[in-house]
Amino acid sequence: MARVLIIDDDYEIIAILTEILRHENHEVSSAGEPIEGMQTARKVKPDLIILDYHMPGNTGSHLFESLRRNNATKSTPILFMSGEADPAQVMGEVSDSAGARFLPKPVKLEEFRRTIREMLAEPRA
Repeated sequence: MARVLIIDDDYEIIAILTEILRHENHEVSSAGEPIEGMQTARKVKPDLIILDYHMPGNTGSHLFESLRRNNATKSTPILFMSGEADPAQVMGEVSDSAGARFLPKPVKLEEFRRTIREMLAEPRA
């Protein structure tokens, strides 16, 4: 069982992903906006963060950089998700994409599950 943090401004997405992750026996926390997400990440120290790329007032890449500067989350794997962003653009905007991946929304269930398993199995720096 892993601790997973979902940061997304769409509460329906949070509910769906939470259900999937809990079915896989993961402990799930969530945040609906970047500041709350950063605070929750510091408190929970997740094993994986699922991060929406497009959120009001911020992009996922800005929050990604903040998470990488924080000792508690600097090596935490981060899965970007977006229905509108180009994966190459997203990954190009982050300074160090090691430990980061991208999945488009709507996500295919099996691809999501496989990606989560792979990211949690990868060694952390």
